[in-house]
Amino acid sequence: MIESNPLTPPNTGSLEASGNPLAPAAGPTMLTPAYDEKALLDLFDKLKRESTEQRYIFEREWLRDLYYVANRQWIYYHPTRREWVEKRLQQWVPRPVTNKMAEIVQSLRSNLAAINTIPTVRPAGHDTQSMAAAEIADQMIPLIYDEHRMHSGMRENDFWFIGTGNACIQMSWDRDKRTNRVFLPHEQCATCGQILPPQVIVKSGQMCPVCKGRQFKPALRPDMQPIGEWTAFGRGKTTPLSPFEWAFPPNVIRFDELPYIIRLRWRDKHYYEANFPEYVNRIVWEKSPADRSLQLFKSLSTSNDIGTGSQYSFLGSAGGHTVDGVTEYELWLKPTDEFPGGLVLRVAGDKNPILIQSQDEGLPGPFPYKDIDQRPIFPFAHAAYEHMGGRLYGRSALSPLIQKQDQLNQLDSLIQLIVQRMSNPVWVIPEGAGIDQFSGQPGWIMKWNPLAAGGQGKPERLAGESVPNGLFELRSQYLKDIEELSGAFDIIKGQKPTGVEAFSALQLLVERSQSRFGSAYSARGEMLRQWASVALELERQFGPEQRTRIVMGDHKGYTFRHFENAQLQGAITVHIEDGNQAQKTALGERAAIEQANTLRLINPEDPDQRYAILTKFGLSDLVPALDTHVQAALQMQDAFEMWAQQPVGPSPLVVKPWHDPMIHWSERIKWLNTDRMRELMASNVEIEKLITLHLGQLQMLIAPPVQIDPKTGEPIEQPAGQPGQAPPGGVGGGRAMGNSNANSTSTKIVPSGNRQSNQQQGPA
Repeated sequence: MIESNPLTPPNTGSLEASGNPLAPAAGPTMLTPAYDEKALLDLFDKLKRESTEQRYIFEREWLRDLYYVANRQWIYYHPTRREWVEKRLQQWVPRPVTNKMAEIVQSLRSNLAAINTIPTVRPAGHDTQSMAAAEIADQMIPLIYDEHRMHSGMRENDFWFIGTGNACIQMSWDRDKRTNRVFLPHEQCATCGQILPPQVIVKSGQMCPVCKGRQFKPALRPDMQPIGEWTAFGRGKTTPLSPFEWAFPPNVIRFDELPYIIRLRWRDKHYYEANFPEYVNRIVWEKSPADRSLQLFKSLSTSNDIGTGSQYSFLGSAGGHTVDGVTEYELWLKPTDEFPGGLVLRVAGDKNPILIQSQDEGLPGPFPYKDIDQRPIFPFAHAAYEHMGGRLYGRSALSPLIQKQDQLNQLDSLIQLIVQRMSNPVWVIPEGAGIDQFSGQPGWIMKWNPLAAGGQGKPERLAGESVPNGLFELRSQYLKDIEELSGAFDIIKGQKPTGVEAFSALQLLVERSQSRFGSAYSARGEMLRQWASVALELERQFGPEQRTRIVMGDHKGYTFRHFENAQLQGAITVHIEDGNQAQKTALGERAAIEQANTLRLINPEDPDQRYAILTKFGLSDLVPALDTHVQAALQMQDAFEMWAQQPVGPSPLVVKPWHDPMIHWSERIKWLNTDRMRELMASNVEIEKLITLHLGQLQMLIAPPVQIDPKTGEPIEQPAGQPGQAPPGGVGGGRAMGNSNANSTSTKIVPSGNRQSNQQQGPA
């Protein structure tokens, strides 16, 4: 498969423009003298050796954790070969695996996937342009998120985040001709009839370059179809990277202080034949990577629960391959005095490294991406699952559990040995009793000769020994220790603990589980914030002039929203709200609703609240009539907004006998307090009068008739309380919350010490 290049779109900058002293003073190509290429290769070789120093210390830990997830747990590290190899045990020793590692990874991935982390865009200044740019960017974030395919990308990213403790993403602009294609119509000069593309007219100063005319008309074919060409703007791309695919100096402990990063990838020969045919005969092709990191990364593709594609005891081998390829390195050096615009270069091969030069991609050259202030953008973001002081590499969620997993596997092996060797019943037969074999069939008759047995007695059947109960208690303790160390309790896996019924207690367990992942949530949220900042800058620099997004409105109808790229030209900042970095569980929301109902903070008789509660539970289909009334109100409001733009004909705001006035009143109040309606009413006074008249009609229908006592002639007072209101303690399943609150506040459960319960505990 040919991988698209992350350095596109084309960058016309060169080393000369960046002020690099290694570049020549002039020349048609980027690197004419051989000395410049050698100087850059020497610089790369120095940085490569610096970034890969002692890297195997972390690689062996990442590989071990990944093998444990893949069910390969009976392994040990060979210090001489620096490899994970299979443990050599006696053939009769069972090697069972209770894979708690894979279970924990899946639980944590589901937990992270359920977090709806929404980046928020704010203006960086008080000017109108920045405020407008922040508003547009905030609405474009979901569109950009889908274009970068972040839903699938974050699933892969979360696996490396949990399994190795390190997640890194690379943002780029992919110049794929199949995405974001736009038709650009040509113009025809009204004076000379020359057909010109629009960019030629712009470069000529809005005039025809042939006759200097300034009058143009659309260019049409004989069939009256427009003449033009299709152009592709490309799309934003985000690539999740495993820790085996990037390297940096190990002495740096903060990602924002990295001086450079080296991106590693394996390119097959087909890629260079299609994109760089001039380098095919110069590259020394290999069957497997010479770089240790890529060897380990490629070995994962041939490793599964059964075994590996390599030798029996050599788990880290890249395996046998028949496709020729080469290791490719991409250096991203941040701006320095020698390279004010930064430096990006690409090197192919280890034995005979070759500097890849490409004018179309600006290689080598300065950073291709810049922000609104023309500052180079470093398109990488990193997150560590568990931060370890003194280093940048984080620790995975599995590293503290490996020892307990080994103890659990060894205990299971012991139990299986006991079952195989001691639990089966046996026969004790005196020597020479005349019994040769046992058939085991029902009704089988055993014949034996007591005289031949020498009077030693008849054969005796001995029952097998059962597994000691202490081993099962120890096993339960191991499982509990793994849950405590990982934080993956039953509640986070979707299982209700035994004996826990109250929603408040369940919510407490949820918060207890999520409190273990506070630092991981923050690191992941910060990585997404950095992604949104870079993605918006890429959209501002390379995106199409106009985008259209199809959204579903509140009335369940589809609308189109148009965004202009020019509206993004303002100073903005991206933030992640603290409340968005934790999973919003349905259990917690239900517990909050139950508690609010117990405290009488909500009114179930209010149709607006009832519809919102049922929608939160996913049970809005239980009240089809209520849902129909709500949708009718929303559709009427949407029709009025469209009518207000061109008020022709009667107003859509009408009251029909089949309308529910209470629901329509509630929806109108929420609708009229939106910014859109406030601006609409402020711009047209007549619209506000129509709405006021309509609200008066609804209010007349809502107000109940006052009942008069015929004897006294005075209004009859309504009884306190409303029919159908839930009792204070709740009913059915809702009583669990009431019991929980009562138990937690009862004075009868106050500890009484060592005195008798009937003694007085203080002055009367």
